[in-house]
Amino acid sequence: MREETRQKAYFAIAIAFFVIFVVFTYMVKSFDTAPVGFEGAEIGFSTLNTMVHEAFPGDSGCYAASETLGYICLIMAGVNAITALADFIKHKGIRHMHRRNIITMCYYAVVVFFYVLFEFFVINMRPVEAEASYPSSHTVLALCVLYSEFVLLGFAADRNRFWVSLFRIICIVAMISMVAFRLLSGVHWFTDILGGIILSFSLMAFYRASIYRFYRR
Repeated sequence: MREETRQKAYFAIAIAFFVIFVVFTYMVKSFDTAPVGFEGAEIGFSTLNTMVHEAFPGDSGCYAASETLGYICLIMAGVNAITALADFIKHKGIRHMHRRNIITMCYYAVVVFFYVLFEFFVINMRPVEAEASYPSSHTVLALCVLYSEFVLLGFAADRNRFWVSLFRIICIVAMISMVAFRLLSGVHWFTDILGGIILSFSLMAFYRASIYRFYRR
């Protein structure tokens, strides 16, 4: 019953954040727009975005750090995908796979879906180049992948409590670091990063709710 209550709570949180993301995305496209972007591109929340971008115009070190962390997250996701594939082969199909692997792969597929979606439906251009910028894909990648590691580590908590706690702290620090690095690097508008955080929270909550459902079954 406790897991069922948590599942419902996380589903409610996920839906709430997704609604906030939809509303926020509409506002980014329509509120306080001005041609302040690259080559005069129209940018929503122009006053706020311009102010933040002038405060953090760019840092090559932070940009390099965010790129490196992004590659690490891709490697993590790749390892999880290989683990799921090995599980699929071992059990000769999806029916007897560990449900956590199925849920995690579906979660990653949804993350990829949103990445592709906003490559086609461009909301904002980056401050310094004509490239889709909203939501920040590095922010979404890092938060979602690192959160999946945070959750999956819980399956080993009873056997390796110290190491699980340590790696979970590292995941949290890495998540915060990615947000800070992308903001300080100056390659995104503030609202790009904020939109990425809101979308990530929604996806993370859906993932956690699905994991609780797995436990119940």
